[in-house]
Amino acid sequence: MDGETIIADIKKYIEKNIMAEDVIIDAATELQDAGIDSFSIVEIILFIERKYGVVIPDDKLVPENFRTLQALSSTVLELI
Repeated sequence: MDGETIIADIKKYIEKNIMAEDVIIDAATELQDAGIDSFSIVEIILFIERKYGVVIPDDKLVPENFRTLQALSSTVLELI
């Protein structure tokens, strides 16, 4: 599993289930600026845990790990 695949998976999930159709995000997009709120972050965490069979520990639940798709990917890579 590589970072680009994880980014693509999470991006696809967000675009399909959370974001409005006209919002475009990429690996470096600040998710909060794109409209991702705390409720959406919980949905993303649950998706990641189901998709990759990991549990995100409390010490990883910090804002900088959820800032961008790239940050999310790096966090997932540390856990798998």
